[in-house]
Amino acid sequence: MSTMRDAQNVKEAGTEAIRQDVSPAPKSAKSGALHFLLRLISSIVLWVVVLLGIFYARPLFFYAILTVIACVALWEFYNIVEAAGLRCYKLWGLAACAALVMGSWFFFERGVLTPKANAFSLFVLIVFMLGVFIRQFPQKHNPQPIQTMACTIFGLLYVPWLLSFIALINFGFLPADAPSEVWKTAQQDGRFFVLYLVLVTKFTDVGSYVFGMTIGKHKLIPRISPNKTWEGVWGGIFVALLASYGGWYLMREPLERNGLDFLNATVLGLLLGAVAIVGDLAESLIKRQANIKDSGKMLPGIGGGLDLVDSLLFTAPVLYVYMRLMM
Repeated sequence: MSTMRDAQNVKEAGTEAIRQDVSPAPKSAKSGALHFLLRLISSIVLWVVVLLGIFYARPLFFYAILTVIACVALWEFYNIVEAAGLRCYKLWGLAACAALVMGSWFFFERGVLTPKANAFSLFVLIVFMLGVFIRQFPQKHNPQPIQTMACTIFGLLYVPWLLSFIALINFGFLPADAPSEVWKTAQQDGRFFVLYLVLVTKFTDVGSYVFGMTIGKHKLIPRISPNKTWEGVWGGIFVALLASYGGWYLMREPLERNGLDFLNATVLGLLLGAVAIVGDLAESLIKRQANIKDSGKMLPGIGGGLDLVDSLLFTAPVLYVYMRLMM
């Protein structure tokens, strides 16, 4: 009995050591500034490419970029799941991801949003869920079938399904029975809402980082994200509000034409800022279980694709629902 207790103590001590190794060490002002600069440059370059595609390229290019980002982020999520000691069906999830994001392009390109485009997304989700069960049936040596299926399905909902709301914002915030000339205007105006979404969300990240790094003293949730502070939260929301006002002022005509006035800009600035921080914490919670800091290493200063879009995964559906219900 004593030997078993000693073994358990050794195991717990090893686990704690891993957690301490993963937790980021305190940064000097110089290293923190360099990290922030790399993060800012990477974000600007990537989102400039995406937004140029939205404004100047054909819709197919926009969907192709969105599909690539979604697949990379989902692949990283499944890698995190495996690092946490769980199993998932990665290839099946990636196939469903591509179908979910790229498949609806067929309907959006022809100006048909509801009910066919939304029905197609539901069809993909249903087929995917059935396929996960069928994929599990012949697995004789998987001791955790529920966890495997749950992680696979959750990954699809968490990454590509939430991210696909950017496409809905870009093309589909008007009723399907709207006149054809109004629909064409809606397609043109949707890109300004995507730009507004990215501005508010990313400026929230920047504000939270800057305020947290400079004046942050009170930890938010150290067991999830050791470096996030309450000062960073309020600073991020404040900067989000300023970004909302700035985006509304610079794109006032197309935004107000679709109902985004000064009052809505105020509400959305506060709402999207708070939701963006929740999205960032949500990914931190997932990574913390696997004892990793970044979802990947492909983006200097940021990490991986999932690190790039973690906040947008929540702000995009919130903006879309707000546009549908309140504007």
